[in-house]
Amino acid sequence: MLTRKQLLAEMATSEEYEERTYKELTQSLFLAIQEPLRQLYDVAAEATGLFASITSDVLRAKPRIIKTLRYCLAPVISQMRLGQLIGIGTTEAFEEQGAAPTPDQAGRLAEWFRDHLDRERFRWLDGETMSDPEARLAETYARLWTVSLQSNQNTSTQYRNQRKERQEQAIADALLGIPLTFQPVIAASATGVRHGGVNDIADIVPRHFAREKKILGGSQKKQKADVVVRPTDAPLLFCIEAKAVGIRLDSTKRLKELSDKQTDWHGSSLPITTIGVVAGMFSVAELVATIKLRGIPIFFEHDLGKLTEFLTQGTYFGSAWDHLALFPDTSADELQKGLKKLQSSTAVARAGDWEASPGE
Repeated sequence: MLTRKQLLAEMATSEEYEERTYKELTQSLFLAIQEPLRQLYDVAAEATGLFASITSDVLRAKPRIIKTLRYCLAPVISQMRLGQLIGIGTTEAFEEQGAAPTPDQAGRLAEWFRDHLDRERFRWLDGETMSDPEARLAETYARLWTVSLQSNQNTSTQYRNQRKERQEQAIADALLGIPLTFQPVIAASATGVRHGGVNDIADIVPRHFAREKKILGGSQKKQKADVVVRPTDAPLLFCIEAKAVGIRLDSTKRLKELSDKQTDWHGSSLPITTIGVVAGMFSVAELVATIKLRGIPIFFEHDLGKLTEFLTQGTYFGSAWDHLALFPDTSADELQKGLKKLQSSTAVARAGDWEASPGE
């Protein structure tokens, strides 16, 4: 039976696991990102005469350099914010696909870049007298500065995406080892209709699992599950949510999201058990409240064998799943404090959602 003491030991291992994952992924991402950004900076510098001539013609001829130019500003501006300034949603198509802006869009972009260029960084633009070595040094540091700004921001964004993918892939690999079979698309109904999500138990083939599928079946919000599993012939589905948290303050939000989905899926016609797979920095009080009071089994990414045991044998940390019997070493007062903290989260959806769940 899982106790608070055992949970704390698992959490300590999970925190170390998450720190190692963060270091490994961010270092490799940062190094991989820098070279193409250096190359793009050089293209931008050449096309604009070291940023002295940012024109609409240049931006239409080489739209990808808009990515570099956004980071040459003080302050830096996002794709969406810059897009809004010229009447579109984002500049992503210019930067990533090389689509040329219209003459009007290019003119407005060029004007914004000229007006907001970071002249402290590009000091030669104001005619400051510098020797040739000083000019070369200024150009070198401006390049390093700009590429570093981009690399750090891009690494942060790509880390979030890759961390989620890695966690979901770890879950998928564990399921394949049961063995279950990956089901890439929802099975067609008897009428041949596909609903765009899981609408019926038969949509997931027995001993199969699917990834990133909306849960329909009359649910109110029709939210996606990271992984949907039907481990046996029994008419039971398990919806698994992957949550990796690198900053402890995010624990409340992530566990609230998990419980919000459980509430929504309980309102559907589908026989669903909600499961969480976590890694990183979580609050012990909030985890205990989620498991015991909400009735959501939580597993750790560093030990997914316990997840497969739950799916195939119904055991949770060595005992039959009975959430109300767990954590006998935790006081009722601490349980309520953990639940109250989650209830008070700014992410609370509807009054009544946070009554203690009867569990599955």
